[in-house]
Amino acid sequence: MVKYVNIPLPKPLYDQLTKCLDGSGYRSPTEYIIFLIRKNLPDLESEDVERRLRALGYMS
Repeated sequence: MVKYVNIPLPKPLYDQLTKCLDGSGYRSPTEYIIFLIRKNLPDLESEDVERRLRALGYMS
């Protein structure tokens, strides 16, 4: 079973996102935010690996 956490967002930002997503095919702002995180997480992870290798002197 997948567990979830709550991430607070400013209400005006949430409302703006809800309005922009109307008719987009996303069922909710949460669904869209999950999509964005899944899409961008591999890039963030690879940057983290590169940063660690540089710190260890394996990359310049």
